[in-house]
Amino acid sequence: MKTPAKRIYNSASVPQEDCVFCKIVSGKLPSYKVYEDDRHIAFLDINPFSVGHTLVTPKRHGETLWDMDDHEIAEIFKVASKVSMGVVAAMNADGFRLMQNNGEAANQAVAHIHVHVIPNKMEDKGKFMNRLKLSGDEMAKVADSIKSEIAKIE
Repeated sequence: MKTPAKRIYNSASVPQEDCVFCKIVSGKLPSYKVYEDDRHIAFLDINPFSVGHTLVTPKRHGETLWDMDDHEIAEIFKVASKVSMGVVAAMNADGFRLMQNNGEAANQAVAHIHVHVIPNKMEDKGKFMNRLKLSGDEMAKVADSIKSEIAKIE
């Protein structure tokens, strides 16, 4: 795919060595990891919209979809689909959202391509999504549950 001439504005842009997600990929920053393969990693969002909200990201740095080729775009959504199965099962969810933001205007807070997998329950239908704050113990328990469910799929 040809990269467009226009660059998407993102005040969160930083050099790759300062990227929070690159630091998670390299193990320099901790995360609640639920899935990893040679090219991707999935971990819990630290400020989730719902319990089990997971981020799927390529290990290779790129800020937006425009920094990926067609194969990489297909691959990240394939991984997000697999992760969503584990998230939905572990959280006993009734549905899920896949959300992918590009640029600050679209609410991209970390300038490293990622897909949000957000589990939803029927009782939350139509409600505004607020960010939650979970304890480390709660996050670890959720991550273990999701990991276990993903392992059943593979």
